[in-house]
Amino acid sequence: MNHPEPSVETRPKPKAAMRAIRARARPRPPRSLYLFSLLLVLTSSHATTPADSSHYSQPLATLDAAGGQARSAHYSQIGSLGGVGGGIAKGGDDTVAKNGFAGQLYEITSLKLTAAPTTLDEGGTSEVLTTATLDDATRLRLSAIEVRWRVFLGPVESIGTNGVVQFGKVYQDSVASIEAGYQDKFDGTRFRIRNVGLDDFGIYAHDQVPDLWQVQHFGINDPLGTAAADPDGDGQNNLFEYIAGLSPTNAASHLTLEIADLPDLPNQKALILTPRLDGRTYVLEVSTNLAVGFGPLTGAEQVDFGTTRFVLDPNATAPNKFYRVKITLP
Repeated sequence: MNHPEPSVETRPKPKAAMRAIRARARPRPPRSLYLFSLLLVLTSSHATTPADSSHYSQPLATLDAAGGQARSAHYSQIGSLGGVGGGIAKGGDDTVAKNGFAGQLYEITSLKLTAAPTTLDEGGTSEVLTTATLDDATRLRLSAIEVRWRVFLGPVESIGTNGVVQFGKVYQDSVASIEAGYQDKFDGTRFRIRNVGLDDFGIYAHDQVPDLWQVQHFGINDPLGTAAADPDGDGQNNLFEYIAGLSPTNAASHLTLEIADLPDLPNQKALILTPRLDGRTYVLEVSTNLAVGFGPLTGAEQVDFGTTRFVLDPNATAPNKFYRVKITLP
């Protein structure tokens, strides 16, 4: 018995396979043409006249001019993706721009610190600028927060992130000095601070005693140097000892006013004042009633022997008579 041969059934090919066959049948442009077409689309924002050839060709042209005008035989455009840029350095009035570099490696060759003003009154401010010179002779302006600051001396209270230096009060004309450091390079500058207030320094301020006198005797901001203090315990405070020209740290240095009887002149008294110093005015005052107060001693005679002054009161008959000396500075 003969069996019929099995028939071969023809099935349609999958769509994906058909697309692959058709794609292989079409000519493919070179891979570099795709890249060139992409660049052309990206760099040209204006309508262009396409170059014609059997495949594709582009006359020699500038595809990117780093922000300048790009042109070819068939098109012209202004604008681009942008050039590969470098850095811009500004130092003073000079600006240096270097294009064509994706980045820059450099070394610092020197540092320059400038300030304005460098002579100013106490309590004032000055602005400092730090500029680095690079190994290609360009300059780089550094911000204050990039710099390491060091105060050598003087009344520098702070150096702000904006480069402003704040100075404090001084008791005499002073010098301040600061230093800037960056990448192992250093430079410094000095300031002259003028003392424009004689009684405005620290805890000695506004107490009628010059700051310099207090610092000379007690150092900076010592409570024993305040006007009301009596560090040597002689009963005369610092304000009085300054006016009288005495030493505030020596108990033997104090003003005395003695009353002496005159045996041959019972109605008169001798007043002995020491020390009497040049540059001061001494006025003896008298009172017979402390509730009423003191007034100048009138009709008196006086004579000086060195630092001692003798004053003769011709009318010393009152049962209670009080004397005091008033000392003033010009």
